[in-house]
Amino acid sequence: MRYVTALPVALATLLAGHVAAAGATTFDQTVSAQPKGVVEVNNVAGEIEVTGWDRSEVSVHADLSGEVEKVDVRTEGGRTIVKVILPSVAHHGEANLHLKIPAGSELDVSAVSADVKSSGVLGVQRLTTVSGDVSAELAGSDAELKTVSGDVKLKGHGQEARLRVTTVSGDVHVEHAAGDLEASTVSGTLVTGLDAGHSVRAHTTSGDLRIEGKLSHGAEIEANTVNGDVTVRAAIDGGFGCKVSSFSGDIEDCFGLRAE
Repeated sequence: MRYVTALPVALATLLAGHVAAAGATTFDQTVSAQPKGVVEVNNVAGEIEVTGWDRSEVSVHADLSGEVEKVDVRTEGGRTIVKVILPSVAHHGEANLHLKIPAGSELDVSAVSADVKSSGVLGVQRLTTVSGDVSAELAGSDAELKTVSGDVKLKGHGQEARLRVTTVSGDVHVEHAAGDLEASTVSGTLVTGLDAGHSVRAHTTSGDLRIEGKLSHGAEIEANTVNGDVTVRAAIDGGFGCKVSSFSGDIEDCFGLRAE
């Protein structure tokens, strides 16, 4: 009797494992692309990881789960589009996308509930998600990173570019930036490291703000917070002028000057 009883249990366990495996699928596709074309990526939930390589191809690998219908990959002229498709009445579906694109590509990423990460991409980057972290590595091209709920991390290599980094609820961390930088967060800490900053504008509503590094000749810094500390430690050739004000807090400097 023990064998008869155990058989349905073992069979049910085997079937449950088969159903779980059937709910998750993988997708792989590679298409030709221009060395300096545009790559657009659109995903609803999961993650997006993009890496630049030395081939004139876009390679897409995806791990799919839930009600994801398919991954649509197509090339139109110099533009390659990668889009995760969900049924119109889908309740849940995730796609973890891992892309390799020509290093010189311009990258445009849009997501709803997904983390976004890029590395080795030399072209202009626009990375946006609603709920998730955004991180990018830069090499001399302009970049715009946005998230509503999540942290933003930006790592440069000391090459001048126009950079814009924003989040509503999260921290901002910028390393080795150069050129023009605009960074803001509503609720979070903002830290910027400059190799050669020219124009720096940093804003936070409720959080500390710290700017460190080197400034180019004639550089300008604008830094403000409503509820938090502001710290600036920057070197610049030829001297500088500054104007500092506080609504409710102390002002200290390392020059022996007394705030009025």
